[in-house]
Amino acid sequence: MILNNKIIKIVLFVFLSQVFLANMIHAQMTRAQVDSLKKVLSTSKEDTNRFNLLIKLVDEVGYYDSKEASRYAKEGYALAEKIKYTYGVGLAAYLIGQTDMYSENYSSSDSFLTIAENTKIYSSKKQNAGKIYNERGYLNYMQGNYYAASMLWAKSSEIFEELKDTTSELIAYQNLIGALAFVKNYERAVELGKKVLPLAELRKDTLQIGYTLQGLTTDLLYLNRVDEAGKYIAELMVITETTVDNNLAADSYNTIGMFFDRKKDFEKALSFYLKSLDKATTFGFKFQIASQKKSVGSAYLQLNNLPMAWKYLNEAYQMVQDHRNVMAESNIAIALSDYYEKLGDYKKALLHLRKYVELKDSITGTDIRNHTSYLEAQFESKKKETEIAALQKSQEEKDRAIQKRNLYIAIGIGLLILMGIIFLLLYRNYNNKQKIALQEKALQDEQIKIMEKQQQVLSLQSMINGQETERTRIARDLHDGLGGLFSTVKMHFSTLQHNYPLLKDDPLYHKTFDLVSSASSQLREIAHNMMPEVLMKLGLVEAMKDFCNNINAGKLLNITLQAYGMEKRLNTSTEIMLFRILQELVNNIIKHAYASEAIIQFNRDGNRLNITVEDNGRGFDIKDIEEKRAMGIEAVKSRIVYLNGKIAIDSRENIGTTVMIDLLINEI
Repeated sequence: MILNNKIIKIVLFVFLSQVFLANMIHAQMTRAQVDSLKKVLSTSKEDTNRFNLLIKLVDEVGYYDSKEASRYAKEGYALAEKIKYTYGVGLAAYLIGQTDMYSENYSSSDSFLTIAENTKIYSSKKQNAGKIYNERGYLNYMQGNYYAASMLWAKSSEIFEELKDTTSELIAYQNLIGALAFVKNYERAVELGKKVLPLAELRKDTLQIGYTLQGLTTDLLYLNRVDEAGKYIAELMVITETTVDNNLAADSYNTIGMFFDRKKDFEKALSFYLKSLDKATTFGFKFQIASQKKSVGSAYLQLNNLPMAWKYLNEAYQMVQDHRNVMAESNIAIALSDYYEKLGDYKKALLHLRKYVELKDSITGTDIRNHTSYLEAQFESKKKETEIAALQKSQEEKDRAIQKRNLYIAIGIGLLILMGIIFLLLYRNYNNKQKIALQEKALQDEQIKIMEKQQQVLSLQSMINGQETERTRIARDLHDGLGGLFSTVKMHFSTLQHNYPLLKDDPLYHKTFDLVSSASSQLREIAHNMMPEVLMKLGLVEAMKDFCNNINAGKLLNITLQAYGMEKRLNTSTEIMLFRILQELVNNIIKHAYASEAIIQFNRDGNRLNITVEDNGRGFDIKDIEEKRAMGIEAVKSRIVYLNGKIAIDSRENIGTTVMIDLLINEI
């Protein structure tokens, strides 16, 4: 009897994922080289070098001994946890998920693959995400959920194609081809197989060529295109006879046996089935061994060698019953029914036929449930895509609204700047007129000079009060308006990341989120500099501490703040004025002095306050500054005049500058 196509495909895919375990990216080592690695491992310390040795051994030993590979993977996992190597934890968990699957420990495999997924430093890399999808597909495949396996392998192949990783892409495609065959979509499987074969040949990868040829040939046999399948048999035979990979050899010998089975040459079919069984026994995967024994038993049955047919079919039946694989059990049940029919024991033949029908009905029900789950998953995926599109449209509308608002703000700021320029021009014109008037009235009495001085002070007071009022208004508008808007945008971004985990892997999403965060931070800094919140709430000394800490954090200038007798706060307008003065002096130190150290000192005695600002910068010529009437110094002086205070500046080249301010405190 011809080997059932589903059993053949199970055998095929045992090693397709085993191929992925060995990663297939490097050349396989010789046994002597592997033994050399083991000797190095025996003397290595418990560090990342030992971990890397263990992973290398998992890759190499996995070619011929999955149990030993599993042992190395678990040792690597324990070591990574011990030395707190987080990426290694994810990698080792992924490899354990593979090797436990080959041992049919599906629950453990699922658990460790979940650990690998949850280790973000590992799974956030697209290459690793593709590998996990591939193994998840195989896990579903081994448990009979072929539609889910197809979906996962399709995702895996898309990732590898995007990364241009042709080796991994080939393996994912081969897995997908097998899943298509398992749901009886043989035409599509053959179509993909013919597409993949030139890619494998272009890479000159013998193992990949072998697996592709084996799968393509098997799918053609399922379609009864025996002559077309025969075109690939000779090339497949050459690879099978020379490969050191027992799984590829087992699967390929089985396919060649199936070819001769279809050609009714049962003697040749039996010889290749026996070779397949020998290779499967070497690797030790029980499910594969049972499948090959069934093939051998069926061939003996075709040759009317009933004792040998019974031997292999009975052994296969016992093995699949131990592992409760319904599909394999049904295939062997129909073979045993044929055996008992030839033996003339029609009662047992009927019993096994009924068993086959019962198991087939169970498989059909499972297929329907799995297909239903697959369709539901597809529906949910489409639904999510629609929701994402709606959210993207909503976000675009919000972006346009923000751009419109920003335009209005820019226009408003432009108007403010224009008004400021006009004001400055008018002010300069006014000052010029005042100078002319002073020159013309030089001989007027002292009373007129006093009145003019008072007028200047009143004008200065109005200007300064207007500036502070405007600063406060703009700072409040920036903080409450744009600041709140940016906070809302960041909250929406965080909600998107929580609701749609795939966005975590999108570089454009992270770049956009970083730009929004940067803009929000700069906005808060501008608003804070215009009117520090700590100044209004806690007073001048605490505001200066905060200001100095921010400067010190930049590591360009280290400022020391000392305050004596400042337990009681000054009135609000005085504190604002002094903060602006000190802010200007420190900014001048940063811009011009090239100092590394500075000291700000407050000394209050009753209603008298002395403030000293000293730095170790390069100093400057005071006369030169006074002649140039530098705007920064002039602004400081005008504010001190407004406070009815005095300022003295002492500066020496390459020694530094000391600014001393003395004023009487108005308690009101």
